[in-house]
Amino acid sequence: MRRFPWFEILLVTVLMGISFYAALSDSQNLSWRWFTRDDAYYYFKVAQNISEGNGSTFDGINPSNGYHPLWMLICIPIFALTRFDVILPLRVLLLVMSTLSAGTAILFYRLLGKVFHPAIGAFAAVYWAFTYGILVRIYQQGLETGIAVFFVVLLVYKLYEFETTWRKGSVTKQQLFRLGLIALLTAFSRLDLIFLTGMVGIWVVFRSSPLRYFLPLDIVSILVSVLLAFLLRLSLKEYYTFKDAAATMVAVSLLVKIPLAYFLGLYDHAALSKISKLMTRLALFLVIGSALTTILMLILAAVQHFDGFPRVTLIYDLILTAIFFGAIRFGARGLRSNSTDGHSSTSLVYLQNNWRKWLAEGFAYYSVIVSGMALYMIFNRLYFGTFSPVSGQIKSWWGSLPGRVYGGSVADNLSFFGLSYETDANTWHPLSDYFGSIAESLYRIGLITGLFDSSRYLIILALFIVLFYLMLFIRRQKAKASIVQLGIIPLFASTWLQVLSYNALGYSAFKEWYWITQPVVIVLAGGIILGMLFQLIKKIRFMQPVIWILVLWYGVSLLTPFWSLIRSNMTYGEWKPGDPNNDIAAFLEMNTEPGSIIGLTGGGNAGYFIHDRKVINMDGLINSYEYYLLLKDRKAGEHLADEGMDYVLANMVILNQLPYRGQFTPYLEPTDKYYGGKSLLHFNAP
Repeated sequence: MRRFPWFEILLVTVLMGISFYAALSDSQNLSWRWFTRDDAYYYFKVAQNISEGNGSTFDGINPSNGYHPLWMLICIPIFALTRFDVILPLRVLLLVMSTLSAGTAILFYRLLGKVFHPAIGAFAAVYWAFTYGILVRIYQQGLETGIAVFFVVLLVYKLYEFETTWRKGSVTKQQLFRLGLIALLTAFSRLDLIFLTGMVGIWVVFRSSPLRYFLPLDIVSILVSVLLAFLLRLSLKEYYTFKDAAATMVAVSLLVKIPLAYFLGLYDHAALSKISKLMTRLALFLVIGSALTTILMLILAAVQHFDGFPRVTLIYDLILTAIFFGAIRFGARGLRSNSTDGHSSTSLVYLQNNWRKWLAEGFAYYSVIVSGMALYMIFNRLYFGTFSPVSGQIKSWWGSLPGRVYGGSVADNLSFFGLSYETDANTWHPLSDYFGSIAESLYRIGLITGLFDSSRYLIILALFIVLFYLMLFIRRQKAKASIVQLGIIPLFASTWLQVLSYNALGYSAFKEWYWITQPVVIVLAGGIILGMLFQLIKKIRFMQPVIWILVLWYGVSLLTPFWSLIRSNMTYGEWKPGDPNNDIAAFLEMNTEPGSIIGLTGGGNAGYFIHDRKVINMDGLINSYEYYLLLKDRKAGEHLADEGMDYVLANMVILNQLPYRGQFTPYLEPTDKYYGGKSLLHFNAP
């Protein structure tokens, strides 16, 4: 008999009750205190234009695809309501985001509840639903993060269901197709989650082989090893002059080392049975792999003209590969069971016996993703003139420029690997914040002195990793099962691939909301820690009611400040009926004529709220692909003049720097109107 879902009903009731309170508050609260990010209004305005039959455009003139597709599809019916009131869609959207939060929390509850105990799942659900930091980072801004996290956790939940069924019987193509469909929706929710879909495919297709455990981690190890080898030799600024060489070395290393590791038996659990056997195979792998990589890289360096290619990176890469591959396998050896899961045949025979099955199942899973992404890219090419969102192309271009008007590429090595706790590259928030504060506190009280700040932080991080690993020995079999059932390996591997896909190539202006797989990993890892501790106490008398009392206490301790902050921000009767919903829009309406076309380097908020005028986005993030190309060629001013631009609201210092480089200056005539450090300028043809 199924239990009454009292916890889920209580959580949804409380969360949605608070959300309704916020959604029905003064209209100005929605724009001034809740949906405050310019980027969110790019979605809102484009969705409004699509719903009104104007096409995928922000300004009503230029077509743009600078958004993630699934969230845009959800926004379209919501922002069709703008024909009645521009605030009404924001009220509805707040409730939609809260529904996604509640749904994600319930998935955490069910997932960890099945793996460990419902109370462990309840801890995770309460944390997710009522932590104000999660609200601000994931849901409050109205961006794609809410739907993306939901699909990530849903995909993990479906992997858990897959894990519990495949051992009992054969896997059908329909099962793999459904997993592929969920993975495709995950990728459409945030396109950089394509790395997660790839890792999930490895996890599913090679489910009966040790490849599923080692291959995702080895791919990440090779990537990190090569990039770290370059950064040990070069400064970060120098690295970006050799980024093509680094990317080439990553590709060569993957093509050489992964097959070599397979045929030398490093993907066979039987290799872990004896230390001598493991050490021998690792030594052969390192010598042969390094030799082949060195030969190929020296040839390619000459052919591709990688002038000054730092050859010492090949030695660093050898050492780092030894550390990473060794740590992975010795770590797995420590958690191994008495039984041997490896195959008794040679690697070649095992490949001959299984390659058809792997190919067929890989096709069933990946064909859905590849077909969906191909159709998406073809549509983009036909409709917008480019295969991928223009916003990503522009940020990559910004990262290649020497100026840092929009942040530039990452400025330090910790940020490069996503380990910083102080910048937008803080991918492991809030765990990294906590470790960073510990490191700083220890320094202030005189402990761990004489080191760089990053060294203290990395020591704390390393200690946590060691302690987490040791906790798994409380009950090794349960720990192994939970890591597998929660899909920790493909999740963890994908987080590194996502971060390094940005930083290794010099992407610019990434934001804190990009990192949404990392908090999922943190919650699941926290669940494993609680689950391991629960193994120690679960047989104690009266422990069941005690742990639920702890859940109640934890929930109240989170809910009290959560509700207090919502109530203080989302007020009733504080604003006057005539107060503007957006100050920039109000300023422009006061100082420009109806029908004016106005350029802003951002403009999302103003473009949504302004009446009887059009706002053109000048930085290109939500403009056309044609505009992006003209901006690079310093011809964007002429283009805007042809479109009838009347005014520009901008900081002239920014317009004279990269990436604009003064290309609009001949068209600008100052007025005596200013707002927030920006000048209102006439835009005239010279």
